[in-house]
Amino acid sequence: MRVFITGGTGLIGSALVDSLISRQYRVFALARSETACTRLRAIGAVPIHGDLTDPARWCAALPPVDAVIHAACDFSDAMTDIDRTLLDHLIPAVHAMPGPVRFLYTGGSWLFAQTPPGQSIDESSPFDPLPEFQWMCSGIDRVLGDERLHGIVIHPGCVYATGRHGHYGLLARDLQTARTNDRVTLIGDGDVTLPMVHADDLADLYCLALGNAAPGSSYFGVAINDLTNRALAGLIARHVGTPDCQIDAITVQTAITRLGRWAAGLARHQTMTATKAVSDLGWNPAHCDLENDLRRVGMQFRD
Repeated sequence: MRVFITGGTGLIGSALVDSLISRQYRVFALARSETACTRLRAIGAVPIHGDLTDPARWCAALPPVDAVIHAACDFSDAMTDIDRTLLDHLIPAVHAMPGPVRFLYTGGSWLFAQTPPGQSIDESSPFDPLPEFQWMCSGIDRVLGDERLHGIVIHPGCVYATGRHGHYGLLARDLQTARTNDRVTLIGDGDVTLPMVHADDLADLYCLALGNAAPGSSYFGVAINDLTNRALAGLIARHVGTPDCQIDAITVQTAITRLGRWAAGLARHQTMTATKAVSDLGWNPAHCDLENDLRRVGMQFRD
C-alpha cells in the first residue's frame, strides 16, 4: 500500500513513518525544507517537497497513493485557514487517484467536553471543542461526509514521546525547564487529568485503522487517563530535575498569555475510553506507565 502523510517529520508523523515502513508500506511524506527531506529519505520515506500553507504548489503533482493520513497541525491562529485551504486542494487530488483512497484525519481530545469526576466519554459523545480547535470539526465533517473518500478519524489524547526523532510532545517544555532551570510548571487545578498517549502507540493505532477500520468510523487514541497534572509535574521533577527541583503553579490565564489560547486545554479535565479501538482493531498500547517512560528519559539526559 502507498501512503501519503502530512506532518511526516512532526511528533505524530515521525512515529507514523517509522511504523508504516516497518510494516512494508511505501511512504510519501510532505517536507517543507531540505533538512526534512533528508531526514525522511534517511528512514526510507519518499519526501514530497512542499509547504502545508501552499497546497496549490504540490497537491496536483502527488503520486498515486492508496491512503492519505493528515497528521499536521501547528497550533497557530492561522490553522483554520490553513486546514480549509489544504482540504480544498487535497480532496480533489485524492478524487483524481486511479483507485479508492482511505483518508485518515486527525482530531483530538480537545474537541470534546470536560468530564465530571468518575465519568468518561467515548466516540459517541458530541463535540464541544475549545474555540481554537473548532476548525477540526469542519475538517472532520468534510472528510466523513465525502462519499468518494473512505474517511476515518483518529482522536488522540495529549501526545507525548520519549525523544526519538527529537520529539517529546506534551512533556517538552517541562523537560526542558527541569533540566535547565530546575523548575516544572503546574497549570491550573492540580487535580485535572489529561488523557495521554505515546506517539509510538498512536502510530500503531493509525496503522491498525488504515488496514481494518470501516469508512466513516472514529477512534479515541488514549492509553493513560488517571494521572493528575500535579502528579505529572512531580514525576518530571523527580526523574529529570535535581532533588531541589521546584514546581511552580500558574493560573490558566497565565498559561494562555505565555503559550497561546490553546493552552486552556491543559486545564481541561477529561477521561476518555479507548475500548472501541481495543475491541474493533486489537489496539494494545505498550506505554501505559508514564513514570517508567520518564525514568528512561531522565537516564538518557544523564548519559
